[in-house]
Parts: sequence; structure tokens; C-alpha cells
Amino acid sequence: MNAVKIYKHGPGFILSYMGIDIGLDTGAPRTMTLLSHAHADHITNLGRAFQVVATDATIDTFRARGGSVSWEHISLDYGQTLDFHGIEITSLNAGHVLGSTMFLIKYGDGLSVLYTGDYNTEDSIVHKAAEPVPADVLITEATYGSPQWVFPERLEIHKAITERVVSIIESGRLPILYAYSLGKAQEAIALLQKQKILTITGNYTIEKVNKAYNKYGANLKSISPDSPHVHEYIDMGCAIISSQPRSTIRRIEKQANLGKYEIENKSQVVNLTGWSLNDFSGNNFPLSAHCDFNRLVRFVQEVGARVVYCFTSNANEFSQHLSHMNINAVPLE
Repeated sequence: MNAVKIYKHGPGFILSYMGIDIGLDTGAPRTMTLLSHAHADHITNLGRAFQVVATDATIDTFRARGGSVSWEHISLDYGQTLDFHGIEITSLNAGHVLGSTMFLIKYGDGLSVLYTGDYNTEDSIVHKAAEPVPADVLITEATYGSPQWVFPERLEIHKAITERVVSIIESGRLPILYAYSLGKAQEAIALLQKQKILTITGNYTIEKVNKAYNKYGANLKSISPDSPHVHEYIDMGCAIISSQPRSTIRRIEKQANLGKYEIENKSQVVNLTGWSLNDFSGNNFPLSAHCDFNRLVRFVQEVGARVVYCFTSNANEFSQHLSHMNINAVPLE
């Protein structure tokens, strides 16, 4: 156990054991990289990668968001195992975004390491929940690893979002749901689609990511800001899903031959982010693709690792909390 080394490298980490280095969401020369998903904070160092192990869906979303594959891609979809120099690497659903992956790494001497990447143990409309598996070493995110971050039930958040969107439309205004282009935007579109609310995608990236989701069975339906039906949608009452609200407004005004600020003056931005928990009212809704504090703790307990390494913003606080529970925990950042 003492021979296991994990150290920060770019946006991710290098896992070193038995003389073999493996990159975790980071690229390094002559090193194989395990890529958990295609969000920007996990891919910034991939240009240095030699080989990248990822699900096909992760590569599809990586390309949809403008990524260029300059390395050898080794496809490893959920439940599949790769033999790498006698090390068994298994891909597991992480429940965060399309294709997001946890990696279970089993060494020849019996040691097992679980790397989570970003994960969520709660079902959403477009993602299945991650499930814990036993491991000797756990490397877990701790984005919401503080007791203050306990989210309401997802159905409650969904209901509140829908009611607010309907209220804005009925008042004659235009709701713009501000959401990440990968994961959150697709959940928002699926939610409104279930309620038969018309949607316009706010930017090209969301449109391309939607196509990737639909390739894997999501059946998301929305129109582009460049569609000739934009004016019709706005007149009937609709919502816009955008990761760049201001540029979206300008595109729609141009496409619909509207005056400058005409859309902006009638729009209402609705924020979808877990960080809005402390301001859960009005136009802020804590919709997150991460585990909250309670779910993180439960996941750690169910994995039952002998040592837990924590990363991301609340790593120190989460490690301290686990230590108070007599769990051997170490912050990585």
C-alpha cells in the first residue's frame, strides 16, 4: 500500500505503482491516460497524451465540443476490461455526463484502485446513477465535500424549474436557462420536453452535444437559433437553453430580424448550478451533476477502501470529515 503514489499532474493525476505510471485525466509522454469525461477541466492536458482510454461516448462529446483526437484512442465501454501490462482496467458508469467513467484498476498483486473522475449517484432524466464497487484505494472527487452542500431531491428541483419556466412564459417573457453545454443542457432540454415546452438550443456546441446524446438514445428535440422557426417559437412561448446567454440573444435577434435588445429586454436568465444552493429561489436552481455531501460520504463508506484520496475544491475539508469518521483520507489538492 505504501508503494502507491498519486501526484498532481496538469489538471489530473499520475497513479504510479509497480513501476507503471497511469495518467488520470491528464496526458503525459509515453503514458496511458484514463479519461473520465469531456468537461474542459479534465481535458486541458490531453495534447501531451500518448494513448487515451475512454468510452466511445466520451470521445463523441469531446469532438462535439471542438476537441481534436491527436492520440491513439482505446475504446473501453461500460463493463469492459482492458489488460495493460498485467493490470486489469474496467470501465464503470459515473453518472455525471454522457460517457462519463469511473475506472477500477486491479494490479497483479491483488491491489485495487477506484478512480471516480466526476460522478453522481442519483439518476437524472438523461444519466443513470453511478454505483460503488469495493476497492483498496479510492480516488474520489470532493466538489461538494462540505456539509453545507446537501441538495433537495432532484424531482423537487425539476418541479421548481418547470414551474418557474412556465411562469416566465405566461408573463410574456422568454426564459433562458443557463447551463453547461455538456450534461446540464441536455437534462434541461429533456425536462422541458417532458412538459411539452418548446426549446431552442442557445449555441452550436449544445446542438452538437445533443446529437451525441441522441446517437446513444436520448431523443432530444429542439431547434437551432438559426432555424426559420425561431420567431414562431418565441411567439408561441418557448425556453432557450444556453451556455452563453448573451451571444445566444444576439444570434436570435439577428435570425429573427429583431431589433437590438428586443430579445434581451424580454428575457429572464435562469441559472442551473449546484453552487446556487444557498440562493435556491427566484431564478437560481441547484441542479448538479455531482454528488452532494451526503452522497459522497455514503459512496466512500460503500467502497470501503483502506485509504481515500480526495481531489477538487473541497478536498481538504472532505478529507478532514472522513478522518473524523476514522477513515484514512488524504487530500490531493
